[in-house]
Amino acid sequence: MWRWQIRRDLIDVKVFHVNQGNLHETYVTVPPCDVQRRIVSYLDERCAAIDDDVKKRQKVIERLKEYKKSLIAHAVTKGLDPTAEMKDSDIKWVDQIPSNWQTSKLKALFQITKRIAGVEGLTVLSITQDGIRPKDFSTGKGQFAETYSHYQLVHPGDFAMNHMDLLTGWVDISRYEGVTSPDYRVFSARDLAVSNPSYYLYLFQMCYLNRVFFGSANGVADKGRMRLQTNAFNNFVVPLPPLEEQKRIAAYLDERCVAIDEAISRQEQLIEKLGEYRKSVIHHAVTGKIDCTEA
Repeated sequence: MWRWQIRRDLIDVKVFHVNQGNLHETYVTVPPCDVQRRIVSYLDERCAAIDDDVKKRQKVIERLKEYKKSLIAHAVTKGLDPTAEMKDSDIKWVDQIPSNWQTSKLKALFQITKRIAGVEGLTVLSITQDGIRPKDFSTGKGQFAETYSHYQLVHPGDFAMNHMDLLTGWVDISRYEGVTSPDYRVFSARDLAVSNPSYYLYLFQMCYLNRVFFGSANGVADKGRMRLQTNAFNNFVVPLPPLEEQKRIAAYLDERCVAIDEAISRQEQLIEKLGEYRKSVIHHAVTGKIDCTEA
């Protein structure tokens, strides 16, 4: 009712703005003081219980995310066989790897490509932590270029990496044909008989999440600019399991990560419902639709 009173006086106003004059002309329900105190007490108790439930679910989400990170890190560096014989590795961020694994510099496995589009009208792709997707210009968010003809081509199956900012950047495999910033890194596997893109995508994303790339990066972390230069990328050493084992690891992580993501999504949906329930409880209590006298 109070909101309706405000909007009633602003029907022909293009920019919604409430001033003291509008407020002075509105009416609110004023219950007796003892009823007000009961309502406050009731809401304190109910809202505290809801807030506690939300906090517990947020902690569950945090634990699930940490578990997912550790699951990926272990699988891509140790494999799936807990009884596998291990050996010391020459990778500075991995102490041991299975004895049948090799190691390799990225330049032996992947080829960086920079193909400038030279034309307008192609789909502009953004690299986000939700994946590589067409840029949504309607939101007005993000950076815009005067022309996109100088952007570089990205083909389906290409890796695209924001290596300019390892704190907030990301890497993913594109499902789209389009263009992305010429400052980003686009690369692809040299030989699919040697390296499985899905396995290495998990490994690369783990290097972002666990800040493994930081050891080879340049910049200042607290200023939000840690960059993985081309030479550092090319000479970055990674595990090289047998191809079939790479595929098994990727398939295993696909299945497990989907299950974890679904569990996280369920908790997020419950948190959203709790937020709506909290609003409903407050609304019904302060408008007298709930008997708070027994609280």
